[in-house]
Amino acid sequence: MYNKFFADIMRFMALILFQLFIVDNIRLGYYIHPVVYILFILLMPYNAQRWQVMLAAFGMGMIIDLFSGTPGLNAAAAVATSYVRHFVIVIMTRKSDLEEKYNPSLVEMGFTWFFTYSSILLCVYNLVYFMLEAFSFKLLNIILLQTLFSTLSSVALILLIMLLFIPKSNLTLNK
Repeated sequence: MYNKFFADIMRFMALILFQLFIVDNIRLGYYIHPVVYILFILLMPYNAQRWQVMLAAFGMGMIIDLFSGTPGLNAAAAVATSYVRHFVIVIMTRKSDLEEKYNPSLVEMGFTWFFTYSSILLCVYNLVYFMLEAFSFKLLNIILLQTLFSTLSSVALILLIMLLFIPKSNLTLNK
């Protein structure tokens, strides 16, 4: 129990630091803004209460906002994503899989499932973020392009992180 809690705290801090000091300082153009800190929310256990997931999302989003100068944008997008997460899991996962498995991870659910799951949730995150940032439907084409390219870059970066930190003995990509 304590090891799991300590590991979660370390993941929480590592993802925030990685986002703030590395990912946010990589300039990939106007349309590409990768986000990796949301991986913490993606990997939370199925049995986590929705309020716990939303509280973690709010906390992470506020920390990122505080250091990025984006008042409330990351927090709002992260909370929206954490709210939608439950519905995505219910739609994508059989009830027997939810009972047998503990985490929605690459190892437990397989590459295809995790790719689809993370793509949907990152698309929600980016759409909410860029809509709030623009706060206008006049820029809808730019918002959609930013959402598409940021989602693709975020998913690629998250999958790379997952592949780097999964022990090779646990990795099966053909589930």
